[in-house]
Amino acid sequence: MIIKSFPAGNVAGALKLIKEELGDAAVILKTRVCTPSEMALTGSHVEVTACIDEKGIPVRKAKQVMPQISEKNNMKVKSVSSTTRKGNVKNAAQNDFAAKLEKKLDTILNAHHATEPVGNMDARLRSIYLNLLDADIPVEIARQQIKVMEGYLSFEDDIEQIALRILKNDFEESISSEISIEPGMKIVFAGPTGAGKTSALAKMAAYLSTQKGIKVTLASLDNVKVAAYEEISGYAEMLDVPLDTSGIPEKKYRKDSVLLIDTPPITIHEAMTSQLIDRIREIQPDMLFLVFSSCTRSRDLVDSIISYERIQPTHLIAGHLDESKRWGGILTMTKYLDIPLAYMSGNPGGVGMLEKPDAEKIARRIMKMGKTNDEQ
Repeated sequence: MIIKSFPAGNVAGALKLIKEELGDAAVILKTRVCTPSEMALTGSHVEVTACIDEKGIPVRKAKQVMPQISEKNNMKVKSVSSTTRKGNVKNAAQNDFAAKLEKKLDTILNAHHATEPVGNMDARLRSIYLNLLDADIPVEIARQQIKVMEGYLSFEDDIEQIALRILKNDFEESISSEISIEPGMKIVFAGPTGAGKTSALAKMAAYLSTQKGIKVTLASLDNVKVAAYEEISGYAEMLDVPLDTSGIPEKKYRKDSVLLIDTPPITIHEAMTSQLIDRIREIQPDMLFLVFSSCTRSRDLVDSIISYERIQPTHLIAGHLDESKRWGGILTMTKYLDIPLAYMSGNPGGVGMLEKPDAEKIARRIMKMGKTNDEQ
């Protein structure tokens, strides 16, 4: 078995390198975002680790040398070949060094939904696998799930029920334990445009003020979204809670109140992301909720992973659950960012409450196995 890592500027580039060197039979083991030091060293943003049995490595035909070539030209060819070899050695050394900087492998992930051959797959697993892909779970995560399930094929139990338990256990490991919010905390809500972060903030404010009896203060740093201030001002008025308009809420927050701070949207623009990171560092929040929409494709979520990681979120909130039947993005985010899922939100516009994630409910939705008891 040969295992090798391929740094590249993006996942597609790494997959191309894997195909060229290891062939179509290579199995993707891991995809991770490179650390800032690795990016500075190699210029690569992602690193994909793949493996293949030595027998499966494609045999490449040796290039034939033109028969009519002078001795002088032949020497030049040898010189170029020597230089090429040195370049390959240098690149290999850089790749090995980059790999050693991060020994811990992140979760298996690849955001490209390539057409997957299922002809050789056990018939009992085929429909499960296709359901995972249809739920927008990345190919490599789906493949990993199937590999685990294959170990249970010899059991007499219903393989679908086994698959449900496996997926449920995955989500249970990703769900945050009880979150404790106390007066004096500063909590930031961040996320891309339209993910529902302001609505999640409003729901959190309503829960704390009406059900827990904790004082809250709202604040917004969003100077990008049109009518952002008017929106959060409306929530403050409805809940009858203070609204900080100073622009520096972290300097004036009250120790007897929880400060909930809305932020500008996370984008792929470096300048805007850097400004947001600087403000978050100044605030020094006790918690940072990253809100994402379940309507966003897993591939698009992964494309923004680097930006998400840079703000250093502590918890995830999955929004817009009522607008999509495909919840694969939830598994993608928890696996790829390796931070707990804290809440789920199914009603936009600040209506309703933040829900505690239900591992079985999520697993059943992905497996297309009907409704849970509380949904019937």
